[in-house]
Amino acid sequence: MIHDAIVVGAGLSGLVCARRLRAAGAGVIVIEARDRVGGRLHTGRLGDGIIDLGGQWISSGQPRVVALAAELGIATQRHDRLGKVRLDEGERGVFAQLVAAIATWRAVRRIRRTIGDLPTTDTSLLDTTTLDAWLARTIRNRVARDRIAMHAELVFAAAPADLSLLAYLAHLGATDGFAPPGPELPGGGREHRVASGAQSLALALAEELGDAVHLGEPILAIDDTGDRVTARSAAGTHVARRLVLALPPALARSITVDLGPAARSLAAASRMGPVVKCFASYEHAFWRDAGWSGEAYRPRGTVRATVAIETGGAPTLLAFVVGSAAVGWASREPSARRAEIVATLVEHFGPAAGSPLDYVDVDWGADPWSAGCVAGVGPGVLGASARWREPHGRIHLAGTESATAWPGYMEGAIEAGDRAADEVLAPLHR
Repeated sequence: MIHDAIVVGAGLSGLVCARRLRAAGAGVIVIEARDRVGGRLHTGRLGDGIIDLGGQWISSGQPRVVALAAELGIATQRHDRLGKVRLDEGERGVFAQLVAAIATWRAVRRIRRTIGDLPTTDTSLLDTTTLDAWLARTIRNRVARDRIAMHAELVFAAAPADLSLLAYLAHLGATDGFAPPGPELPGGGREHRVASGAQSLALALAEELGDAVHLGEPILAIDDTGDRVTARSAAGTHVARRLVLALPPALARSITVDLGPAARSLAAASRMGPVVKCFASYEHAFWRDAGWSGEAYRPRGTVRATVAIETGGAPTLLAFVVGSAAVGWASREPSARRAEIVATLVEHFGPAAGSPLDYVDVDWGADPWSAGCVAGVGPGVLGASARWREPHGRIHLAGTESATAWPGYMEGAIEAGDRAADEVLAPLHR
């Protein structure tokens, strides 16, 4: 059987693409390596609460995901950030904190100005410069420099020394940077969440597609013969007029496929930053008794960020372990992992944090079909005109990493899925 289109990957982007194609009358199947849909969206439970083990945040500046949730009848809820934010940086004096705040404001203003100049700038130098080198050269205040570096680690799950300055600036420009405003840098995209868990978006889309979604079938090779595209897995061969590869660039390396030199160079250089999410639930939100929001940031150590989240069950603190600290996390003893996270929460919020009702963590670096959580590239790649968006013959690319707005978020996944569907439909409807 020859399909109109094959979509490889049943994450949000691939499912959005397939839904658009089917709505336009195209015959489409979705092939997914995992035994579930959602990709890096995965909903779990902690006690009586619903937790997002993977992606979860929605911003008011993300109309596509808000519209999709409304269309599917899935409720979203506001993420409460009321209260004080803890910045654990070693600066205790009021004057030192004021100096650091002013230096941070100046650093952010400089970065935003540099982003605004990108369209008229020779970006080759920016691409061959690491973010770490740029920070050392341009930001003199240590705290301000550490805050920017921490922000980069949380966004890319990679050390600034491993990031292209151009990649960092381009990402900020496409994701509203440091918004919403506040004393802490890691902002943006954290104003709402899906009440039933972000994976429910993918589950609802997959239910509409029914038996067109094939699970547990990793694609091994893709061949574009010029008039047909063949996708081969251990389970068999699928043939279509067009194919959409809805995967992160780094994972596409596991498939034998010719995407052209520009895309190949980006895929070869792309890495998936390791991220661990650690959840601890409590009888009540004791941190609010002292006026804390539950948000805490620390430029050094195992845990970079902590936030309080609503789960529909017991009050919960969520800690993020990223980058080098996350490498090999799943191989450690569970009791040791829990003890280290709980100890950090005690340091932030006091002895009451030492007795959680329940605890769970998930290591995305240990997931063979993700190999991490967020994509980043090192220096010297983007300036060589490497791209991960343009069609390659009858092969089209989706996935949040290919988005022009909000790459790395659900919003970007939807944009990329819609764009890939438009590309597929254009020749089919001639």
